[in-house]
Amino acid sequence: MIILRNRLLALLLGAALALPAHADNDDLPNLGEDSRQAMTPAQEHQVGESAMLEIRRSGDMLQDPELVGYINQLGGRLVQANGTAIPFTFFVIRDGEVNAFALPGGFVGVYSGLIATTQHESELAAVMAHEISHVTQHHLARMIDAQRMAPWVTMAALGLAILAAHGGNGDIGMAAAAATSGYFIQRQLDFTYAYEQEADRVGMRTLIASGFDPYAMPIFFGRLQKANRLMEGNAPEFLRTHPVTYKRISDAEERLINVQFKQIPDSADYLFMRERAIVLQSKDLKSTVLRYRSTLADKRYSNLAAHQYGLALAQYQARDLSGAWQSLQKARQDFGEVDSHPSLEYLAGSIRLAQGRYDEALKLFRDAQAHFPSSRTLIYGEIDTLMQARRDDDALAVAQRAALAYPSDATFYQRQAQIYESQGKAQAQHVAQGEYYARLLEYTAAIQQLEIAQRQPGDDFYQLSGIDARLKELQRVLSDQKDIKTP
Repeated sequence: MIILRNRLLALLLGAALALPAHADNDDLPNLGEDSRQAMTPAQEHQVGESAMLEIRRSGDMLQDPELVGYINQLGGRLVQANGTAIPFTFFVIRDGEVNAFALPGGFVGVYSGLIATTQHESELAAVMAHEISHVTQHHLARMIDAQRMAPWVTMAALGLAILAAHGGNGDIGMAAAAATSGYFIQRQLDFTYAYEQEADRVGMRTLIASGFDPYAMPIFFGRLQKANRLMEGNAPEFLRTHPVTYKRISDAEERLINVQFKQIPDSADYLFMRERAIVLQSKDLKSTVLRYRSTLADKRYSNLAAHQYGLALAQYQARDLSGAWQSLQKARQDFGEVDSHPSLEYLAGSIRLAQGRYDEALKLFRDAQAHFPSSRTLIYGEIDTLMQARRDDDALAVAQRAALAYPSDATFYQRQAQIYESQGKAQAQHVAQGEYYARLLEYTAAIQQLEIAQRQPGDDFYQLSGIDARLKELQRVLSDQKDIKTP
């Protein structure tokens, strides 16, 4: 059970940040693929999509390209090890709570508080592997089928009802619950112990297959249990909503007796992104800067370069750009690698961009791309620098090339729309904005943008024909979604 405090959102499948069992414990019932009954993959995906729309509209989703990119990279590694064919999307919720959740159809959300609290990458991977297993084993689909939902309840309505079913005080969520039999659903879609056992077992198998430390999960939960005793009523959210018992911790440890321990080093990506999560969820940047200075002075850190990066990022966010640049140079020196790291170079370019030193920022972003060609954040930085330098044609060319290379990335279409707007090209602006919405699954908004584009002045036959064809395609997609019902 997930609670986004003071929000309408509360999502089901992430309640289970439960402990993994031994990967070879196969005497548990198979509750997944073979026993799944009524909901089709398309229906599961639409339930997840419907909930995702509400999450995006809530403003709780953290739109940070680096952190989101890392979580998707880590999640992709786990999905590959799991062996599932389900396409997954991973995203970050900006909230200090220690939590994570999954939705049917392959959507997994991770709280920034979870990333910030973990001490090793294997701990974060273990939680995500567990959530992935809830999706691959179709647990929510089975629970929905067990409730025999009324046939008139659409996938979109069910997605909203799930949001309302587990907490949250949002008026939209509660209205959705009332309108779609959500009160009937409330408190009836909790995981059973058997589901938790299976998610533990499959999650642990995924964790081992992906090369992470399987001992990380009982260690992580044991540490949080100890913290729970000290914090009393201020326990981590998942310990309140889904208690992890000492028996489950001891069971996990016992099942790992025959698993050889192997220390797995943390990746530089994880070390930098953990600090990024800490800073981006901060509500008091001044205090965060002071805390970094204090821990650096006392040498209370696990990695000096990452800690210096955290200080530089906090200073950048607080708009102490000169201080941020100085701290970043120390982080670069402490990191010691010949080619640096994309997070260090992205922050360097961002600082110079904020200082209005466009030529330096552009060189930093472009030079870094030569060393890290797979980093999309560096491309974002290049486009943003060209836009702020009023080099719209150059910015548009980069955004268009990137959109071809990464066709599912909504950001590149958003940038194109902004550039076309500054150039006064209304028709192209609304087409690009429509493609942006389409990639966010906001098909109604996408259709509206294309209809506006149709009404703009212009006599380019090929462009108008392209708009008409794309409009019909999106209308078919929207119609197909509306036709999908629950069983």
